Amino acid sequence: MGFNLHGAPLSPFVRKVMYLLTLSKTPYTLKVVVPGSVPESFVNISPLKRIPVLQDGDWSQADSSIICNYLIESLDHNALTKLIPTSAKSRAHMRWLEKFADYELAPLLAFTVFRQRVLQPALGKVPNEDLIQKALSQNIPPLLAYLENQLGDQDYFVDDCFSLADIAITSQMVNFMHAGESIDPHLWPKLSVYFERMLTQPVWQTLVQREQLTLNKIRAAKVTL
Repeated sequence: MGFNLHGAPLSPFVRKVMYLLTLSKTPYTLKVVVPGSVPESFVNISPLKRIPVLQDGDWSQADSSIICNYLIESLDHNALTKLIPTSAKSRAHMRWLEKFADYELAPLLAFTVFRQRVLQPALGKVPNEDLIQKALSQNIPPLLAYLENQLGDQDYFVDDCFSLADIAITSQMVNFMHAGESIDPHLWPKLSVYFERMLTQPVWQTLVQREQLTLNKIRAAKVTL
């Protein structure tokens, strides 16, 4: 029967969960819920009315990080269990980087640049270019510089092995890309190469190509999904 995943297809947090479900070939149905206009009854499965929510019959769980860890623990799929480092210190660092993506990158890459560049015009509103430029020139560069330093000469952020941290960070970068921005290869060469390499992964290709279709539709219809 599979899971029901409640959320918006362009949300970086929903995308993070969709990556794990796609990677593990777990059947699921995406139930579109638009942030900011969720039904009153949504509080029954998401107390803070936030997305995503994973539902299996009468059971449900909110929060992308909690959902991802639940899927890793419950599905016992080899591709998912590999996403968690073996040592306690590496697991702690992975969780920190996931938190960094969710709480530091998301407000700027997704909720500022992407929202202003993509969602505001889709609603027939004028983007706040001053807000965008402040984010691009002042707020975002230190965060990308930190990630450049954390990556170093590795292919992946933690123990040079692909982990949940990479999924969380890349998911935020996808929204940045959808907003027409890129990781400057002159300022952050390692991070730029890293993101391009992530996009060559089959799962990211599948998700991003599907999202491009969604973006084309909302830009044409001037509605947000």
